[in-house]
Amino acid sequence: MRIVWRDAHGHRLSVPFHLEDADGQAEGCLFGVPVDDPYIWAEVSVPDDRGLRVDLLDGNRTAGGGDRVLATRTAGPYRFGHTPVVRLRATGKGTIGETTGVRQSYVYLSELGDPDLIFGLPIRLPEYWYAPDPKTHPQDAGRDRVASAVPPRLSPPDELGPDAPGGIDPTAETERIMDRIGPGFVDPWLTSGWGDPATAPAVAAFSDTLTLADGRTGRATALVTPSLLTMAVDPQIARYLGLATLVPYGSTAPVEDCNIWLIAARWAVQRHRVVHAPGSPFGFPITLGDVLGPQPSLPGGLDHTLDRLFPDAPGIIADLPYRPGGESGPWSCRTLLALAVASGDAQPDPPDPFPLAADTPGTWNPHADPQHPGPETWRQTVSLGDEPARGMVGFARTGPGKPVALHRFEPPPGHGYVSRAMPLVPNWAGNNRRVVEDSAAPVDADGASWRVWSADEFGQWSHGADVGAYDLTAPLPARPAPPWPVLEGTFDATPDDGTSSARVPGTLRLRCTVPGPGHTAPGSAPIAELWVEVDGVALPPRPVVQNQTVLVEAQPQAFTVGGQRPVPVVAWFVDTTGTLSEKPTTHVLAHDARAPQAIPTSPVVIWTGRMDSTGMAELSLRWPPPTGATRYRVYLGDARRLAGSLTPALALPTSPVRAAQAEPLHAARGRLTDKGVFTFLGETGGTADSDGLVHFSTRVPGGLRSVQFVRIVPLTAGGAETAFAACGLVPVAIPSADRPPPPLLDAVTAPDGGLTLTVRAQGMRPELLDAGAGKAPEFRVRRTRTGADRHFAPVWTGGKLTMPDGGGPWTATVTVPASGLSPFVRTDWYAEVRYPAEPPLLPGTPSEPVDGGVEPVWGAIGDEAEGVWSEPSLPAASLLVSPFPPAAPAAPVLTTAADGSVTLALSGLPTAHPASGTPYRLEIYRGTPGSAPQERAVLAVEAAAFSWKDAAPVPAGTHYDLVVVDPLGRRSPVTRAS
Repeated sequence: MRIVWRDAHGHRLSVPFHLEDADGQAEGCLFGVPVDDPYIWAEVSVPDDRGLRVDLLDGNRTAGGGDRVLATRTAGPYRFGHTPVVRLRATGKGTIGETTGVRQSYVYLSELGDPDLIFGLPIRLPEYWYAPDPKTHPQDAGRDRVASAVPPRLSPPDELGPDAPGGIDPTAETERIMDRIGPGFVDPWLTSGWGDPATAPAVAAFSDTLTLADGRTGRATALVTPSLLTMAVDPQIARYLGLATLVPYGSTAPVEDCNIWLIAARWAVQRHRVVHAPGSPFGFPITLGDVLGPQPSLPGGLDHTLDRLFPDAPGIIADLPYRPGGESGPWSCRTLLALAVASGDAQPDPPDPFPLAADTPGTWNPHADPQHPGPETWRQTVSLGDEPARGMVGFARTGPGKPVALHRFEPPPGHGYVSRAMPLVPNWAGNNRRVVEDSAAPVDADGASWRVWSADEFGQWSHGADVGAYDLTAPLPARPAPPWPVLEGTFDATPDDGTSSARVPGTLRLRCTVPGPGHTAPGSAPIAELWVEVDGVALPPRPVVQNQTVLVEAQPQAFTVGGQRPVPVVAWFVDTTGTLSEKPTTHVLAHDARAPQAIPTSPVVIWTGRMDSTGMAELSLRWPPPTGATRYRVYLGDARRLAGSLTPALALPTSPVRAAQAEPLHAARGRLTDKGVFTFLGETGGTADSDGLVHFSTRVPGGLRSVQFVRIVPLTAGGAETAFAACGLVPVAIPSADRPPPPLLDAVTAPDGGLTLTVRAQGMRPELLDAGAGKAPEFRVRRTRTGADRHFAPVWTGGKLTMPDGGGPWTATVTVPASGLSPFVRTDWYAEVRYPAEPPLLPGTPSEPVDGGVEPVWGAIGDEAEGVWSEPSLPAASLLVSPFPPAAPAAPVLTTAADGSVTLALSGLPTAHPASGTPYRLEIYRGTPGSAPQERAVLAVEAAAFSWKDAAPVPAGTHYDLVVVDPLGRRSPVTRAS
C-alpha cells in the first residue's frame, strides 16, 4: 500500500527507518486511494520493536483540533481494521518497515445467502417506520445480545460502588438491563420516536418532567435519535438497541489476518434535508443527498434477500413517497452498505487516560435552605483535554475521604436489582474541550482530587498499573469577599443658633443590616466587622453578626452658614478571614440650618425705569450675596397698604415729595411681619453676575404713583429662610411721566450785533413743582443752522428757570454775543422746560449708611428722578448781517507765463460760513487801452486765497478789474491790476 511517513517537522521518511532518528514520532498518510475503494485493513511491519506504539487516527480533525485515536497497539502484530484506514501514527522506539493493507475492492461480493446476524430495535410497534425481524421477538433478540456480552469485570466507577468488591453476575446484569434500564430509560424514547405514524423518527422528540435544584418542576425536550445514540456510548445499551453485538472470534473465516462482515440496512431518507446550514464552515448549504451521493449498484440478490427477510419493508417503502415531508422534500428508501473489519487476533489496546486539568477555578455552591444551612460544598469542572473521548468515561472523586464514584447509580440499591453506574458522557466546553463536573465536593483544607477513566466503543477502560498517576488535585476555591454594606442615611440638622462662623451642621444617622447566609455569595465567610468613614474621618470598627441591624451616628466636617453638600460616607465589611468587601461611597445630603444674614437697606428711594408703551415699568435691583444664600424670594408692598396693616396704623406724610413716605415705613420694617400684605414677585437664584452681585429684574405697573417697598428674603440650599421681619425694605418709585406745556421763546438783537433769548414757561402744575422739594424747574435751548427737526437739534445750553418776585411765568434769559453768530447764516432756536427732579430723600434728612446693600442696576443709589422735557417751543430765528458792503479786494499778483497766459494770485478775500447757503463771489474783468473791460470769470470764494489763470493769448497792455459781491448781492469797490 502507498503510505508516506513524515516526522514531526514534516520531513519525509523512507522505510525502513528508526523512530529515534525522527525524534520518536512519525505519521503515515495514505495517498492516491479512491474514495469509493478505501483501505479497510492495514498492518505495519516492525522488524525491531524497542518500545513502540502505533495509533490508528481518524481521517478528520475534531472540533477542538486534536487527533481522535480509533485504535492503539503497543505490541505486535500492529494490525488495524477500519473503514477507511487513512492515518497512522508511530511513537516510541523501534524500526518501521513496510505497511501492507487490504482494499475494499479486495472483498468480492457474490450471490448472497442468509445473513450471519440480524439485529435491530428491541420494540414491536405498528410497522410504519420500522420493519422488524418476524422470526424473533425484538425483546428476545435484545436479551440474547446483552447476555452474550456481559463484561466479566466491573467498570471502574462500579468498583467504587456499593456492590464492590466482586465480579459481575451475568444473569443479574442481563436482568438489570432488560427489566429495569431498558424499560425505564430507553423504551420511552423508542416509543416517542417510532410510535407516532405522523412523525418521522428523525424529527421526533421526547419530553419529560424533571425536578430542578430549587425544588420546582420543569419540563425538558430533546430529539430522540441523537439522544439514543448518546445513550449507546454504553456498550450494553448499544447491544440493547441493536447497534452492536458480540461476534466470537473464529465464527467467520479470516481474510488476510482480518475478519470482514458486510452490513446492509434500508433507511428512509429525505435527500433535500439540509445537514449543514449556509453559515457552516463549508460556506454553502449541504443536503443529505450531497452526502449520500447516487444510489450505488447493489450486490446480486441483496434486494430480494432483504425483502424476504423483512416482509413488512416493501409496503413501507412503497408508501414513503406519499408521506408528508415538509420543507425537506419527499421520502425515499436508500440501502446503505458498510464493511465491519476486525483486526483478527490483534485486539486494540485500552484507551489512554485523559490528561486532566482544572478547566476553570472551582466555585462554591449555595445552600438550598440558607436558614438551615448544611455542610458547605463546592464544584469543580475537570477538562479532559482536546482529544475527544472514544466512548463513555468514568468519573470519581478520590479525595478527601474514600473514593466516591460521581455517577448516577440505577437502579438504586435495594430495588431488587444490582446497582450499576449509569454511563457518563463529557460535555463540550466553550473552548472545544471535553469536561466533566463534580457538583458537590466536600470542604477540606487540601482541596479535592479526581480520577477519570476513558472507555472505548467496546467497553475497555483506561488505566491499569498506573492508576492514580493521572489524578487531578485542585485547591479549595477562594472565599468570595463579603458584599458591600447597603447604607440608609438620614441627617438631623442643628437648629439656628445665630452664629455666623463655620460649625458642625448636625448629625448623620446611618442604618445598615448585616447580610445573612442567604444574602452573601456562596462560600463567603461570616462577616465580623463594619467599618465606616464619614467625610474623610474613619470611625472605630463595629463588631457585627449576621442579620444584625447596625445604627451609626457621626458628624461631618464644619459647614459655613446655609451650606449644603452631599457628605461622602464610605463603608465596608471585614469577614472572619480578614477579607474586605468593596468600598462604595454613599452620599448623604446635609445642610446648615442657619439662615443667611439679611441684606442691608436704606430709606433712600430707588427709581424704576419709566413707564413704557405697554404701561409697565422695569424694576432692576442688585445686591451682594450674603454667605449661605442660594436663592431669594422677592416681595412688593404698597406704602399705603403697608402703613394701614400696622397696629396702630401708620400715618404717612402728605408731602408731594414721595421720599417723605419712605422714611417712616422703612423705620417700621421690623413690625411688617405679615406676608399677606405683600405681593410675591418671584424667586431668583443666588448666582452672582460678572460684577459679583445678584441681579433681579421684573416689570411692575407703570401707573403706580405711591412709593412701593421691596423686601428681599434670602434662603439657603436647605430651605432656611431669613426671618421675614428681619429683612429690610427697599423703597422704590416710578419716575413721574408728567411734562409741562411747551414754553415761549423770544429772540431780540442787541446793539452790539449779539442776540438775547428769553424763555417763558407758563402752565406749570404746582404739585409737580413742589415735588422738587424747593428746586426750580429747568430749561434748555437747542439751535440748528441746518434746518434739522426741532426734536433733534443739538442742545446749546440750559439752566434753571426763575420766577419774578411779583409772580408771573417762569423765565430765563440767555445772551448770545455777536462772536457766537455767523454772518449771513440763519439760526433756528428752540426751548424746552421740565419740572424739577424728585429727590430720593427729603432734603436735610440724614440717610442711614449702607455698605453692601441693595442698589439699582441702572444708575446709583441716591440718584434723583429727573423730569421729562416738554415739547420744544416754536422756533425763534436769527440772521447776522454786516451794515456795510464788502471792501475792495486786495490787488492780486500777476504772473505772465512763457505761453502768454497770465495767472492772478489772490489773497485776503472774505468768505461766508458754509451754512449760509450763498457764498461770496469774485467777478474778474479784462480790458485793454482803448476798449471797455469784458467779464472773464465769476468765481465762488470758498477760500481767502486762491489763483486764477487767464489762458493765452492775452493782448499786450491788458489790465484786470476785480469786484467782490457778498451773499446779499452788495458789491465792493473795483480793484485794478495790470
